[in-house]
Amino acid sequence: MSNNSVQLNDARLVTIRPIRPSDLDALRTFFTALSRATLRLRFHSSTNELSEHLLNEFTRVNHAHVAFVAEIHGVAGQLPALVAEARFVRNADSESAEFALVVADNWRRIGLGTLLTRILAQRARFTGVRHLCGDVLEDNKAMRGFAHSLGARLSRAIGRGQTLRLSMNV
Repeated sequence: MSNNSVQLNDARLVTIRPIRPSDLDALRTFFTALSRATLRLRFHSSTNELSEHLLNEFTRVNHAHVAFVAEIHGVAGQLPALVAEARFVRNADSESAEFALVVADNWRRIGLGTLLTRILAQRARFTGVRHLCGDVLEDNKAMRGFAHSLGARLSRAIGRGQTLRLSMNV
């Protein structure tokens, strides 16, 4: 997929594209700007910042690890800023993949998460993935509603405490 400029429900423009290793600084800035509550919902634990190792892993993708970002272009002279990221990592020798999504706090409820998930699902289908799965904290009402809107199933995650398992056919 090449860069794809899209107008969201509130008329803001974003560019959707695959993540690149050169996005390391922008990705670090993106995660640093997220609220503590959003970080907890994304990573299922309280965290202030992500390790350099994890950030590097997030920018290095291949046929089994696919990630897209949404970026906005600021005023002239400023670098583009990331406002969302979605990814899947295919389970070895399987038709399923683990899926994750996070949208910046002030970019929610305007269709960005749905758009990224649809693009991710399309790529998953293209690579032979048939099921996207992910764990959702039980108190993450927004993600539970989002999953329902996509037709995903939610079930108890065995042995994972306060977590639900999201399963979606692609």
